[in-house]
Amino acid sequence: MNRHRAPRLRRRSLTSLLAVSGGMLLATGCGSARPAPTSAEVPRDPLAVLDPDEWNARSAEELRALSVQGAADELETWADLGAEESFLDPARDTLTSFVGTAYLSPEELSGLDHEAAHDRVSNAAPEFWQEGLRTAWDGGDRPFYAAALAPPFRAVGRPALAADWYRTEQEDKPALALGTTIAWTVIDTTTRAVGQFAYRLGIVAEIDEDGGASAAAIRLSLHGMDGCGIAEHEGLLVPTLADEEAHRSVQEATWDEVLSSPRIPLEHLLDKDSSLFAGDDTTYLPCE
Repeated sequence: MNRHRAPRLRRRSLTSLLAVSGGMLLATGCGSARPAPTSAEVPRDPLAVLDPDEWNARSAEELRALSVQGAADELETWADLGAEESFLDPARDTLTSFVGTAYLSPEELSGLDHEAAHDRVSNAAPEFWQEGLRTAWDGGDRPFYAAALAPPFRAVGRPALAADWYRTEQEDKPALALGTTIAWTVIDTTTRAVGQFAYRLGIVAEIDEDGGASAAAIRLSLHGMDGCGIAEHEGLLVPTLADEEAHRSVQEATWDEVLSSPRIPLEHLLDKDSSLFAGDDTTYLPCE
């Protein structure tokens, strides 16, 4: 079996995860002190203290149900398109399907081999992302497109999402933007250590006359992870849960820098150089 390298850098750029246009900017990064467990035998869920007003979804269905912000009559490029939110149903269905499969089902993806996991994610991805996804997967960038944990780690409960949909425009074209931080509680089933990891995700999709997505750019950053551990496990995620200072520091930074400010404003989604998707060594442990 070929070994699949994991990314060393926390910022990546591809000309297309879409075969038509756009691009994909990949980054890595990650939090603060968590509530102490009431018992050494029963670790406490660190995400239980998250503010539900900020973290407004717990599933793909709840993500899809969130309202779209931004009025069509305030955007010149939307003049000839539908102003009703239902006009965007095709695009929102497409993006939600991909997000749900790639980032909200770690237990399912963790049980699949390399190719089967690719097929699962690819089947949920829009056609214009197929070629780029294959290239990224074979090039060692699987961690950005599949939240699959290496053993002995397991995700606990449901994910927490802080998400916003925006009706917008970019390059004189109508667009739909999605910004979301996705957080998971994770446990090392061997040591019982508990922590969290997160993705920051930004998608800007070009909207066609039927309300579908004709192309889209996606940027991601990954937080709370050990880059060397990911490399050793051929692209499976390895959270920083070891009892050592470097891992504790990454977990604390993930909380402080990502989970404490999870919402992604529209201006950052439209800004290709946004600092929110830039990599750093505080929320992600690089493998040098």
